[in-house]
Amino acid sequence: MIRARQFILGFILLLGMTSLAAANSSRLVADLSKSNIAITSGFHGTDLLLFGAVDGAVGDDILVVISGPPTDIAQRRKANRAGIWINVETNIWQKAPSLYTILATSPIDKIANPETLTSLAIGTNNIGLKIAAETPVAGQPKPTASEFITALQANMASINLWPDQTGNVTLTENALFRAEVKLPANILSGTYIVRVLQFRNGVAIGEDITNLYINKGGLSAGIYNFAHDYSALYGIFAILFAVAAGWLAAAAFRRN
Repeated sequence: MIRARQFILGFILLLGMTSLAAANSSRLVADLSKSNIAITSGFHGTDLLLFGAVDGAVGDDILVVISGPPTDIAQRRKANRAGIWINVETNIWQKAPSLYTILATSPIDKIANPETLTSLAIGTNNIGLKIAAETPVAGQPKPTASEFITALQANMASINLWPDQTGNVTLTENALFRAEVKLPANILSGTYIVRVLQFRNGVAIGEDITNLYINKGGLSAGIYNFAHDYSALYGIFAILFAVAAGWLAAAAFRRN
């Protein structure tokens, strides 16, 4: 029922967008069913509808890249030491996208060649990931950059933040397109960049960019803001709460 309502809403909006695109002589116009999402204590992820209109031709492709707010990501490598697996190396990836999702009408390698994708910064191999700090293991060969990135991609894919499978975009009559976007529960708050590109014969001929805003809401937002704005008071309250909880638990056990 929800998907049906989303589709009807998207279709109505697409009719308006098609007229707007024609009036503005724009090749590509895209939008989201929701541009603001609140992360509450009961947030378990959400689905969005991406839709748009394009001045297309037979054989055109639509490619969508959704990139989350940049963050530092710690990557650790374990090794066996005296029968115990411990962290022996830590790398910090600086300003890596907290979410990176690609959706397209065709497989990416069929849409454009690697050089074009690199020039457009499409794909986690082409976004200039950099290691800000590292702790190499003495006496052991240092893994190559490609090995580091491959491991990072696998780690992020395992928690659904960098899906290794390309999502699907449906293009109808070379004019209207739509795609269902699934956002996991562990996304960060911040501004998400949604790039929609139109390809023809391997060349990007149109692009539209829209923003998705994700913010904390409800009680969790109040606690988060208080902890960051009044960190000292938050620490004191946390200690007092822990002491009170421990005292109450001890009293309950003594009573029993």
